[in-house]
Amino acid sequence: MTMADENEMRDDVHYRAALLTDLPGLPSDFTPSDDRQGMIHHAESDLRETKFCAPVGRGGLGKELSMRLSHAAVGVAPSLQEPTTTTPPTAARRTPSLAFREGEAETVRKVLDKVDATSSKRMREGFNERNFTAGVLNSFFIFFCLGRFPEHFWILYFVETVIFIPTKFVSMVKAKPLCEALYYLDLCWFLNFAGMLALFAFPFTFLFDIDIPEEWRREVYLAAVGAACGPLLGATLVLPFVAFLFHDSRTMTGLFIHLLPPILTYCFLWHADEIREAWPNVFHLDYLSNIKFFPDSGPFFLPGTGLGTVAGNGMALYFGWFVPYTVWMLAVGLDLPRTTRRSRQRDGTPRPPRYDTVFHSTVRGGLCILLGKACWGRPKSVSIQQMENNDFELRDFAVYMMAHATAAVSSIYILAYPCFTSKNAHLCIIAGLIILCVHRGSKRYTYYSTAMYGRLIRTNFEDLIAEDLAEESKTK
Repeated sequence: MTMADENEMRDDVHYRAALLTDLPGLPSDFTPSDDRQGMIHHAESDLRETKFCAPVGRGGLGKELSMRLSHAAVGVAPSLQEPTTTTPPTAARRTPSLAFREGEAETVRKVLDKVDATSSKRMREGFNERNFTAGVLNSFFIFFCLGRFPEHFWILYFVETVIFIPTKFVSMVKAKPLCEALYYLDLCWFLNFAGMLALFAFPFTFLFDIDIPEEWRREVYLAAVGAACGPLLGATLVLPFVAFLFHDSRTMTGLFIHLLPPILTYCFLWHADEIREAWPNVFHLDYLSNIKFFPDSGPFFLPGTGLGTVAGNGMALYFGWFVPYTVWMLAVGLDLPRTTRRSRQRDGTPRPPRYDTVFHSTVRGGLCILLGKACWGRPKSVSIQQMENNDFELRDFAVYMMAHATAAVSSIYILAYPCFTSKNAHLCIIAGLIILCVHRGSKRYTYYSTAMYGRLIRTNFEDLIAEDLAEESKTK
């Protein structure tokens, strides 16, 4: 290379450097702050390339400089940058957030509104920290009294039922679309009312000096042991809604009427000496040393026989409910919830449905489909129609009541007998059912906790939805 060539190349470099010093200043937002701005800057990089290449020239230095500036604008290292082509401005601005605003904002708003409505409903039903705290503390207090003061546990049972049962009754009366007040005719409620009546009668007779024959006291005691440790324990085992749901007084009331009577019976069976010592004039338990579980004729007998034993009196008490309830359901109860009732008003039109029953509530929950398929070969569509209209067949009711009686009688043999013969067995059965009820409640709370995702979604999209609403308000 000659001296002239070197001077010419040096002058060319100086000329290009001088041109670069005359370039306009870079904007303050030249480096993108997020991916969205990077996409827009990247689309505008070709315009910058043309602007810089024109004064610098078409040589390799000009092209390299423009490429570096484009890479800096996009915020990507040159080695990672793919060759790009010019993108129309409208396509560059079609970002994911803009596409969301175009078609999905309304859908997301509706979903979140539904989530909020569900959360508000649960709050109105008592799902709050105050009720939860009260429910937990009350449960701890019950078990503390059981362990520390078993001789006084009957007072706690009486107080708990006097508070919770009327509270639940108010909510059942206000239930929609059908009043649930007739649920109190079900077996579990009947047994608790009978127990409350007995617990009230014994102190009442002492206060007013009314003598109750010792034989009556004994028969009541035997029936209470058989019913509480049999059907009520069995119902606690098989009914999925019997759970520790601490914030919900309705659910906790259902738990108490199933679980507290067997616990109370545990106290009277295995802490009779402490009760007799603490309340000698209220509970006469001298007959406990001479009671039997089965009659002398054997463990199998017809209902109404075998009286004077735990099994005989427990069955007698059960069928003392079963027969009148069945007759009432056949005469009145089956028709009450029907959408089109058989009962007519004076003008000949069907009476409106007003009351629900435990049978209808249970069968309506899906049992109708199971019975129709397993027992009668009934099409599923027919069963669904019956569920929608609360109009079930008599044979479904017959199977339901037969299964109910079979389960109740079996529970006396399977659950009440070991509770009567062994303190450890009685305690283990109660402890196992408590664990089961806690597990059911934990599953329910796990389901409830999914509502927090609604808050999370709303937090992430709140600003975007607000912008969309503002744009819609401007266009109107």
